[in-house]
Amino acid sequence: MELAVQFTKINSSSASVAEPMEEWRQRVLNMFDGHLRDITRVAGVLVKLSENKALAFAMYKVAGEEGYENALHYYAMMLGTQSVSQKNGRIQSHGIIRRLAEAGHGPSQMVLADVLLAKNDAGLAQKAIGLLEKAAAAGLPAAVYKLGDVYRKGQGALASNPERALDWYAKAADMGVGQAHFAMGNMYSQGQGTLDGQPDFTLALRCFETAALLDIKEAQYNVGLYYLEGRGVQKNANLAVEYWLMAAANRFPVAALNLGKLFAEGKEVEKNYRRARDMLAIAIECSDPQKIIERSARDVLQKMETEQEAKKGWCTIM
Repeated sequence: MELAVQFTKINSSSASVAEPMEEWRQRVLNMFDGHLRDITRVAGVLVKLSENKALAFAMYKVAGEEGYENALHYYAMMLGTQSVSQKNGRIQSHGIIRRLAEAGHGPSQMVLADVLLAKNDAGLAQKAIGLLEKAAAAGLPAAVYKLGDVYRKGQGALASNPERALDWYAKAADMGVGQAHFAMGNMYSQGQGTLDGQPDFTLALRCFETAALLDIKEAQYNVGLYYLEGRGVQKNANLAVEYWLMAAANRFPVAALNLGKLFAEGKEVEKNYRRARDMLAIAIECSDPQKIIERSARDVLQKMETEQEAKKGWCTIM
């Protein structure tokens, strides 16, 4: 990429880079015909694909200085997380985010709200709520969902309020936020927001099933568990397997481990060592950092090998 080569040359030079950088900036604008959104999109790809974040950072800065708020937001986020080395980066980042939030930029309002909630002060928490409500009113689904989280967990020195949490989660769910359906399912399964304060597994299952269809792997796992145990629904091991296969395909290790056990034991479903090994391999590959799931998967594999060796012994002709 020609822009990348020129950018590297400029930054590796010991001479003043002000004039060459201005020339590079104009080349960026010309190459994209001044389309700031396209510049921002390419910068986003570079952030994900390149270990060197400096080029993406510079492109965000170009689009941001031209007035594109989303680019300026990403630029500030890179400053704040120190993805690039810059003196007083966090201070600059906070100033930019605050200005964007005051101007009504939803994602920046959410970031500033998180900062305020982390202070664990009731007064600042109310300001955070105000920012989130503004972002939600502007139609930002993530802000609607975040309000549900704040009220459910009682963040920022606020008391937990399950009813308000469910209201916000329901709004987020109507906007297509899969995690909102999952959160509602968790609440109903714990008796939060139910009429009698008792778990409502049938209602929870409905929420989990909707979230599962929206590809939320944790919900896919939960639905499988409900069908396997007959929780809120008639027991159905075959449906449990189908949902756990969805979760395993999404690299959810517990689902893969449980499938491996089911196929290895042959109690709930037909025994199938080949499928068991396939699932246990996924569980090992996606195991948690503590390797707890990996150790469990290897234990099942060892047990399978022992059983197969025993069967070979029975067939030996003396």
